Parts: sequence; C-alpha cells; structure tokens
Amino acid sequence: MPLASTSESSHADRLLVVTGAACGACVALSRIASSSGAEGSSWLMVLIQATVAAQGGAAVLWVVRALLRWLVGRVSGSHAVRDAYMRDDTATYAVFLLTLATAIGVQLVAPVLWLLLVLFAAAQFRVLHSARPRRVRTEAERREGAVLTLLFVSGIALMLYAITWRRLLERQLGASADLSTAITTGLLAGLGLGVLTGWRLARWQPGRLGVVFVALQLAAGLWGAASLALIPRVGVEVAGATMVASMAVVVAVTALPALVMGVALMALVDALPWPGRVLDRSAGWLGAAVVSGAAIAAVVAVDLLFAFAGIRGSLVGSAALSVASAIGAAILFVRWPTADAVERA
Repeated sequence: MPLASTSESSHADRLLVVTGAACGACVALSRIASSSGAEGSSWLMVLIQATVAAQGGAAVLWVVRALLRWLVGRVSGSHAVRDAYMRDDTATYAVFLLTLATAIGVQLVAPVLWLLLVLFAAAQFRVLHSARPRRVRTEAERREGAVLTLLFVSGIALMLYAITWRRLLERQLGASADLSTAITTGLLAGLGLGVLTGWRLARWQPGRLGVVFVALQLAAGLWGAASLALIPRVGVEVAGATMVASMAVVVAVTALPALVMGVALMALVDALPWPGRVLDRSAGWLGAAVVSGAAIAAVVAVDLLFAFAGIRGSLVGSAALSVASAIGAAILFVRWPTADAVERA
C-alpha cells in the first residue's frame, strides 16, 4: 500500500530551488572558465549557459529529493519515519552551495565533486539516523563510537603526513617513481611493524596502554610539526648520495613515524574493555575507520588543503589532529576504564 503524501512548508521547496540553481550555475561557470575557448565566449553566451544550467540544477535536485523520499518511504514502510525524514532532508542539499567556492578560484575538479557527494551522503545518513525511532545506546556502543572517531581522525592525520612529506622531499630529490615507491614502502612497513609492536606491547605492558596511546599521538604531533624543517634537511643531506642510499633514508624517515602511529592505534584498540561480541562486530569497523579517514584526506589534500593552507598549513593541521586525538583519548580513558583497570577491579 503506497504511503500518503505529506504536506510541508513551501520554504523547503524554495531552498531546494535556490540551491540547485546556484549549484548548476556554478558548475557551468567553472567549466566555461576552465575550457580552452572561454576567452572567445561573449557575456551573453555565458549568461545563457549559466541560466540554462541553473534551471537544470534545480530540476536535478528536485528529482533526486523526490526519488530519495520515495525510497525512504518504500524501504521503511513507516509513515513516522518518512515524515521525520521529510522534515529535515531538504537542509542536506545545502551542501552543494559549497560550489560557490568557484568565485574564489576553486575549480570543480573530480576530487572536489566527490567530496561534495560524500558530504551529501553523510548529511543524508544523519537525517535518516535521526528519523529512526530513538533507542538508548549502551555504554559499549558509545565507547565503540568514540574509538571509531579517534581512529578516523588518526587515519586523516596519517595520510596528510604522507602527502606533505612527499611534497617536501620532491623539492630536493625531484618527483620520481622511485621516491613514491620508497615513501609508500616506508609508510606500509612502519604501520605494519607498529601494529605488530602494539600487539606485543599489549601483552608485555598491559597496564599502560592508555598512557601509551596519548603519549605516542602527542609524539606524532610533535614530529609532524618538526618535519616541516627536518624533512627538507634530510632531502638536502641525501641529494648527492647514491639512489640506494637516498631511498633507504627516505624509507627510514617515513617508516619511523608510521611505526609510532601503528603502535598508537593498537594501544587504543587494546586499552579499552571490549566484550567478545562487541569486538567481533566492530573489528571491521575499526579498520574501516582508519582507511576511510585516510581516503578522505587523500581526496581533500591536493585540491583543497594545499590550495588554501599550503604545505606548512597542512602539516600544522595534521599535527593538530594528532594532538586532538591524544586529548580525546585522554578524556575517553578518564570516562571509561581501561581493560586492565577492569581486570584489577
């Protein structure tokens, strides 16, 4: 039986039309500006293309909203869920107003468009989550969410470090496939050894894992801030060395902080008491949190972060994320006891 339609304020429709029109016009103007024949276009032709694109953008968002509302109604089968979703879903389309950044020179290249889609999906997920019937979260679920957030932030910092270190080394050693291979090797080897070391540490020093994570994240932040001067110096020192020697130094420089972060991640996972059922269900999410954070950082870094903050700002931001995760972990360990505190109790 189809769900009945629900009346809503016309303000939501106006917001959707304005958002779609602005997004469509910005996309058209960005393509005109980046095309080779942009200089020969008259102002009237540009105005016509922007107007047509604005109408198309509004129509596209209208169709997408109607389709998503229909899907929510069909899948949920609940009038209450559908109505709660429809009260707030239009606001999620405001994400596309970020296309107005084209006015300050940001081109709508593929990574930027993918980022907009990811933000829109996240906003839609949030509205859907809020529309579902409320359920009291257990303490284990709240702890799980906090840990996933910290791992997500750590993944962002790890990838930002990798990208900025590569840019710094390329200034002295030049861009090459060998340099990319050395950096990737160092990061993966260091992260793998760090996870193994963290697992060993969990068995040898089980009472200090919370302190270990906080200390190592602070160390990663300090290293990230100091690498702005250290990495270029390393590049200068190895510039005249043989290829094997210079690549070995690059591997060592990138592997050391990756090892520290790998130990820190394992210390975070092992420090908290995880009931067997919860850990089995969450094991995949723990790895996905780190990987998804790294993936988002890879998309954002080159086209957005480097364009506005530069390499210096990117490194400072990465260091700030590491320090923030350390502070968050300290709060987490104060609020919830570690696994060893539970065992001693």
